[in-house]
Amino acid sequence: MKNRNSVSFPRHSRRAGCRKWLNGASALLLAGGIATGSARADDIQAARDVVARLLPAHAGQITLDLTPASGKAERYRVSGRKGHIHVTGSSDSAILFGLNWYLKYVVHAGISPNEVTPPTMAKLPAPDHPIEGSATFPFRYALNENTDGYTSPYWNWERWQHEIDIYAMNGLNTLLIERGTDAVLYRTFMRLGYRDEQIRAWLSMPAHINWQLMANMCCYGGPVPRDLIEKRAQSARQIIDRLHELGIQPVLPGFYGMVPDDFGKRFPDAHVVDQGEWNRFRRPGWLDPRDPMFARVAAIYYDEQKKLFGDAPVYDIQPFQEGGSPGDVPLAAAGQGIQKALDTAHPGAMWMLMAWYEEPDARMLAGVDRKRLFIVDLEQNTRVREDRNRDFQGAPFLYGGLWDFGGRTSLGGSSYDYGVRLPGLWQTQKNMIGTAVFPEGMDNNPYIFDLFTEAAWRRAGVDTTRWTQDYADRRYGQPGDVHARRAWDLLLRSAFSYRATGIQDYGEISAAPDSLFNAQPSLDTHSAAWNGMKVLPYDPRMLQSALDELLQASDAARATAAYRYDLVDVTRQVVANQARALLPRISDAFAAKDRAGLHALTTRWLELMDRQDALLSTNAFFRVGTWLSWTRSWSSDPAERSLMDYDARVILTNWGGRTASQVGHLRDYANKDWAGLTKDYYRTRWQLFFSSLETSLATGRPPREIDWYKVGEDWCRNGRVYSETPEGDSYAIAQEIHTFLATDGTAGTH
Repeated sequence: MKNRNSVSFPRHSRRAGCRKWLNGASALLLAGGIATGSARADDIQAARDVVARLLPAHAGQITLDLTPASGKAERYRVSGRKGHIHVTGSSDSAILFGLNWYLKYVVHAGISPNEVTPPTMAKLPAPDHPIEGSATFPFRYALNENTDGYTSPYWNWERWQHEIDIYAMNGLNTLLIERGTDAVLYRTFMRLGYRDEQIRAWLSMPAHINWQLMANMCCYGGPVPRDLIEKRAQSARQIIDRLHELGIQPVLPGFYGMVPDDFGKRFPDAHVVDQGEWNRFRRPGWLDPRDPMFARVAAIYYDEQKKLFGDAPVYDIQPFQEGGSPGDVPLAAAGQGIQKALDTAHPGAMWMLMAWYEEPDARMLAGVDRKRLFIVDLEQNTRVREDRNRDFQGAPFLYGGLWDFGGRTSLGGSSYDYGVRLPGLWQTQKNMIGTAVFPEGMDNNPYIFDLFTEAAWRRAGVDTTRWTQDYADRRYGQPGDVHARRAWDLLLRSAFSYRATGIQDYGEISAAPDSLFNAQPSLDTHSAAWNGMKVLPYDPRMLQSALDELLQASDAARATAAYRYDLVDVTRQVVANQARALLPRISDAFAAKDRAGLHALTTRWLELMDRQDALLSTNAFFRVGTWLSWTRSWSSDPAERSLMDYDARVILTNWGGRTASQVGHLRDYANKDWAGLTKDYYRTRWQLFFSSLETSLATGRPPREIDWYKVGEDWCRNGRVYSETPEGDSYAIAQEIHTFLATDGTAGTH
């Protein structure tokens, strides 16, 4: 009988790729925080496999080879003749990015998180001359701590493998893996005397566990099934092994003192500091890093983590994330204790911190070895920071691109900051060591992803107009399509036109406004997420013009999966923008007691939602059934499936319990324009609300109060199965919506 406390793994080889990664990691230059990216010259089969999966019809025409590194920067070179393309580079990342550059600018093909547009020609063309390039920064990092909650909590191996392939082709070489840390915590506290059921009740379910890793909350959605913990650890090992094979450095969560609330009772001599609340969730306790018990717990944690996942060059450690309190513990001493425990377990490892809210605290920075920090700077998205060497006291940092919160489907981003300002920052920000792809949703916004990842391989900003024209050419594989180019030029000058503003809104201003269709109904709402952008930062008519151009694209462009994705995305955003013009008119009609006008306006509102849901149904990326389908592969047990289904639904809607949802303002933080969610949840809420308004005008009484939390709970627990299979014709429905928007059936209402 298997030990009930063990986490088992299938027997498999880590292959030579693991050795390659370890060789590169051991070359980490601590003084500068730079990884050499060195690799074995005969060990790039994993990179070849990436090409075979993404470009099956053309992989046989592409030869990849490693060349010895010269200098610190990773380099690539693309040459060859027609049908025989040769790509060399000093690392897997450089080779694959070099190939991607060739595909972008010679072949006009696109590799993105939202569809791959393969070469249109049978034989690949030769470049006019050898193409050479190098990485500007040694670290091209990806994944927000919240991505594993809002994007990938239940992804299976096939989905993860595809994502890693996309990241590798876009030059990313450092990746946060949080999956499996629940197994580390489980094993750690079991060794400290906790019982199995106590730890499983303390841990949170997969869509919420990453907030527990930052000590924002605990104990949500479980008890977590033991076999789920084991399966997630196995999955994490598989993901990490693939990263090793590709020379991608994994970043793992480190230990900073998070312990169960009753830890101080179990160990009365330990100094545990109460951390209060986060958005009305009770935070776990924090163990004083000066306490001898801290070193003991940290040693166990890192020991268990190493047994499961090996070593990493960087550890993500976020004490006091969005609040918390050091109590009577001096911050400098706390930082020293955290860093000492990390260094004891992993000599020379770097400590990843976010520059977010008031973090990192200058007092903590003052107490640690700052050359070994790895700061992801998220404040650059809201206001320009001129001297991060001074702000971070010399600590190295990465420019974090944060264009999405909650995985929201809103279209937009700052083409200026990412395409013009970012590539040249190395000239003035001497402690900048990399870029960080840091949105909370990784399955949307391919335009900004492409622009941002490319910036790490440029030495100066781009002409965004020309760059966007090239993007339109490769996005649909049809260079010169005048309507596609015009559509993307209009998108550049509207949804992608805003930039860091100087408004101190803690980053939310860097994400595009979400849809009022997804908001908890009221007559004066300005965003669905409570701290989302409140106003549309562009003329919505320009987006409608972009849709008009997109609908006129060539038949060849329309035949691509990327076009179909973009058509749904742009049309969806055009429809969502209608709500911002319509809601004030609904409010005015209600205030004027205009029953006929109110009915006409609310009828149009609901019809827009119906049409939007039909449009979203045509693409798997925009179906809630796709999101929910991932949970079903993790268990055949009905009770466990029910737990996971609820976990996946509630993160989209109420987010947590009643108090956290309604008082803590977490409701709809992860709102999405997704088929099924739009029809059965968002539309249901607005229908209830509009009925209450009409009844109010008919009776003369105030509108009845509606328990919105209960409405959310009803949807989360209804058990309805949603298909992930697309239904309907994206183009036909988008064309119908375009025609519908041209006629206003409410003209004449007030």
